[in-house]
This record gives sequence, C-alpha cells and structure tokens, in this order.
Amino acid sequence: MTYRLPPLGGLRAFEAAARHMSFKRAADELGVTAGAVSQHVKALEEALGIKLFHRRARSIELTPAGRNYLPPIGTAFEIIAEATESSAPALRGWKLRVGIAPALQKMQCPALRELASRRSGKPIIGLGVPDDPSQVSEGQLHALLRTSDRACAGLNIERISLRHGNAQVPAVLVTRPGIAGCRQHRSLVRMLHA
Repeated sequence: MTYRLPPLGGLRAFEAAARHMSFKRAADELGVTAGAVSQHVKALEEALGIKLFHRRARSIELTPAGRNYLPPIGTAFEIIAEATESSAPALRGWKLRVGIAPALQKMQCPALRELASRRSGKPIIGLGVPDDPSQVSEGQLHALLRTSDRACAGLNIERISLRHGNAQVPAVLVTRPGIAGCRQHRSLVRMLHA
C-alpha cells in the first residue's frame, strides 16, 4: 500500500507554527530559521492546494482550512510519537530532565513542587540546579526553568507565568531545540501554566 502524503517537513513546520502561532518560535523549537519554517509551510500549502496561514506583517493567523487541518495532524504526530516510544528500546522510560534555578525554587509554587516531587514512573524529573543555561546547551539537562532569557542563544525560549498564591510569577523555560515540542515538553508546559 502506498500512502499519499504531503512533505513531512512541511507538516512538522505547520504543526509547530500553528501551535506557537509564530514562525520564529516554531523555528526555535525545530532548530532551523524562521525563513525555513515559512518555506516548508509554503511548500506544504502548494502540495495541498490550500492556504493554511494568513501572513501579516508581524504575525500569522490560521485560515479556516488551517484550523481544520491542525487537529488531525497534531493527533497523527502524537500517534507516531507514542508508537516510536513504545517500539524503540532506547526511548522506553526516557525522562525529561528539567532544572529549576534557585530563584524559582525558593518560591515554592505549586507547579514547581509538583515538578520536583520525583515520583517514580513520572516522565518529567525536576531537579534543583544552578542557574546556568550551558547545562542545557551541553546536554546535561533537557530544559531549565529560570527567571531570565540571558545567555540562551541557540536554545528554545518559552515564557511561562507560574501561579504563586494570587500572583503570577514570570519565568522562562529554556529548552534544547530537538527536545522542545516533544510530548514530555508539551506536558511540562501545560503543567507549568496550570
């Protein structure tokens, strides 16, 4: 059986850009340039014969066709990720190692307490570490939660608001480009925003 598939690089670029509503943030996640993401999406649009985004001067917006296309593509990537993790011995039991910088660790936010609880079987492990992004770029950590995006060139940066009582504490999640967007990363972002 032959599958009629559009360019897979275009699908990946589309899904990331639609999730972030930004070619730049999708590029950071995928470890490419924003221009490359835009070109992949354009090639996908040409292959499909539909327009997926309205491109504005400083933003993008999903078209009705893009809004309809996104959910099944996201689901397909989830299914592929689950099949890969369950089939590949090297990925079984893989855990996302997330460092928590001291300035945030002191705050005792509920999400950070949950992250640092280290229950066995949990796919994300939170560790108290020094506030040093080189731990992420050198591969000692997959991500680092800190208060600043200083000294994070080449890393994916995501702004997070942590709930602390009735207040919101701004934080930055710094992630290696190949890790940003994986299932554990998306779970981590949802947990931190809760």
